[in-house]
Amino acid sequence: MPVATLTVGPGKLQIGDTENLTMFESQIRSAKLVPSVDKGDPIDVLSGEQVSGDRSESFALEGTMLQDFGATDSRTEWLFEHRGQTHPFEYTPNNAAGKKITGQLEVEAIDIGGDVKSKAESDFSFTLIGAPVIAAVSAG
Repeated sequence: MPVATLTVGPGKLQIGDTENLTMFESQIRSAKLVPSVDKGDPIDVLSGEQVSGDRSESFALEGTMLQDFGATDSRTEWLFEHRGQTHPFEYTPNNAAGKKITGQLEVEAIDIGGDVKSKAESDFSFTLIGAPVIAAVSAG
């Protein structure tokens, strides 16, 4: 049986609700959902056994995007204007895979500018509010 692998793209990344949707995929060079887990130390009890320490997890949506500062409907400026706000998002790493990741994220501004005579790009990291959901992409 061949090993299944994911090729990222073509896909999509959109932030906002259906009435105020902003599409980012034309600016995205890389995107990934990043989990983080913190585990507390085990707790010794009188019986000689151990009780598991507390576990907490968090998620972020991270990547790199091309800047479009000054453009009509600039995504760079949208992030700056909405920084600190919570918005729904939908990330589809590959349209053909038929799966998407949805949830709520906190928007942060990205760098503006960069090296002379080069296409400016910035890294981004948006903290997710709660755990994301993996779901099938609906037809249509």
